[in-house]
This record gives sequence, C-alpha cells and structure tokens, in this order.
Amino acid sequence: MKNEKISHMKDDDILKNDLKKRVELILPEGTGRIISYRPYDSIQIIFYEIHSGDIPDMWQLGFRKGDSGRYLRTLLCRQGRCEYTVNDNKAMLTAGQAMMDYAVGDNRSFRFTTEDFTGVEITMQVDTLIKESTVFKMLRAVIEAMYLPEEDIFDSDGYVFSFSKTTEQTLDKLLADAFEGVEGIMIITHTIEIGHNLGTDLKAQSSEERGKSAEKQRLIAEDIYRCLTEDFGTKYTAVMFAEKYGVSDTTVKKYFTGVYGYGFKEYQTKVRMEWAAKKLATTDMKVGDISQMVGYSKQTKFTKAFKNYYHMTPLEYRRKSKIEIAGQTVKDGR
Repeated sequence: MKNEKISHMKDDDILKNDLKKRVELILPEGTGRIISYRPYDSIQIIFYEIHSGDIPDMWQLGFRKGDSGRYLRTLLCRQGRCEYTVNDNKAMLTAGQAMMDYAVGDNRSFRFTTEDFTGVEITMQVDTLIKESTVFKMLRAVIEAMYLPEEDIFDSDGYVFSFSKTTEQTLDKLLADAFEGVEGIMIITHTIEIGHNLGTDLKAQSSEERGKSAEKQRLIAEDIYRCLTEDFGTKYTAVMFAEKYGVSDTTVKKYFTGVYGYGFKEYQTKVRMEWAAKKLATTDMKVGDISQMVGYSKQTKFTKAFKNYYHMTPLEYRRKSKIEIAGQTVKDGR
C-alpha cells in the first residue's frame, strides 16, 4: 500500500501503478483520505473520506482528461455534499443522492463544499470493457434503466436521483471494505451490486416520473374535453391549448388521443355534430342559428360538415328525425 500526500502526487503517478494495486492518499493535517482502486484497466473506484471544505479538484485520480472514449461516471454521496461540474454547468449533490452521466471524454470534475464528505465515485471506460463480462452487462443494464438512448445522454449535464435504502446499505459495506483494506474481490462484488441497485432505483424513479407525466396528460386531456363539450361556439385549436400548457400542438393531440381514443379535431367535430343533430331533431331552431352555436360562421360550411358526418343535410336529418319521433309516438300510444 502506498501512502502519499496529495500535494506530492503527479498526475501520472496513479496511472503508472499496477492496475490491481490499491492506492491510498493521506491528505495533509488529518483532513481526510482518498483511496483509488483499479481492478481493471477500464474501471476505477475512488473512495472519499474528506474532513475539509478546501480540497482541490481530484480529477487527476481518474482517467486522462481529453480522452475521446465513452465513460459512465457515477458519484454516490453518503454524507455531506459536493459540487460537480459537467460541461461547465455546476450543480450540488447532497447526502443520499447519486449523480450519473454517460459522456464522451472524461472532463467531469467535483469539488467538496462541506467539511465532512463521504462517498464513492465509480468510472467505467465503456469502449474497453469486455462485452461478455459481468461488469459490462451490469453497465448496459444501468444505462438502459435510464430510459434514454445513448445519443441523448452523451455529454449530458448529469442525471441526479435519490438512491434507496438497499443501495445505501450496500454502499456502507463497500466503504467499510475499502477503508479497512478488504480484498479486492469484495470491492468488485459490492460495486456490481450497487450497479444493479442503482438500475432499480432509476427504474423506480422513472416509473414515478412516468406516473406524474401520465397524470399531467390526463388533466390536460380532460380540460380540453371540457372545453370542447361545454363551449361549442369557440373554435378551439391544438395550438391554443399548446400555448396554454407550454407544450407543442402535436403533444396536445397525442395527450387527447391517448386518453379518449379520438383525435383532437375528430372529437371536436363529433361533439359539435351530435349536439347540432339533437337540436335539429328536438327543436325548431333555424339551421343558421344552430350552425352559429356550434362554431360555424357560415351555414354553408356547417351544412357541408354535417353532411360529411351524417351523410345527409341538416334539413334532411330534421325531416327524418321528425318522422321517426312521430312514428314512435303513435306506436307508444297504442
């Protein structure tokens, strides 16, 4: 085991060590320690136990900056908080949270902002992983659990989520093993277990987010339905609702179809024609007045729309309905 102060370490020192060698860095004046473990060329696990808010950026413990390879990098915060920078965007990670990003090039950095920080950083160089290995399969499972295609998460700003009690318990075992110098096989075992757990955590969170999204879609669709069925005079458009809810008109149509099974315009025509047909059959209102009430400024346009829907003109429909109603009345009188 190698013990050195961080101020005396050069950027390449870690990279020149035997890949399976555990390297422990004792920080100056009892401010903490950092352990770097490289079980394979494509994987690095860094354990942090920091007792100072003035620790320099530790990127030199990772893979080389400027590398064009693909990386999945995960930081789990067990205690305290840290500021991480991704693509020049800064955000805060607090206890009980994990940050994951899948990117081209290892250009991420972390800065600890509390006097007590405990956590684990796991970096995998995807391109060099053996595809048949357990680690690679675990990696793919975690990426797939993010519900994002690779092209959408390359160079992302990071994905932050809370990890479960199960993940926390495994993380505690991993930290204990690392700081007590337990054999490497246990480190790898717990790391793989955490990977699977994080996949489950991501799925659970994604499921919750999808549930919230589904509820949002339902509420928007119901509001559109209310407008279409209670106010026939207003000529609603998908663009109007899109502006109201801050989504695209295509999204509005998709939401409505998903809840009611009808296209937006199709359903608007349906409720208008059915209401008009009822008025034609049961009242003596003029066709022109009915057409105005269902949103048609010109009777000719209403007549054309009505005929397309019922395959007869409004007046033909009225005569037919009157005859049917009269016949039913006579029949009921017998």
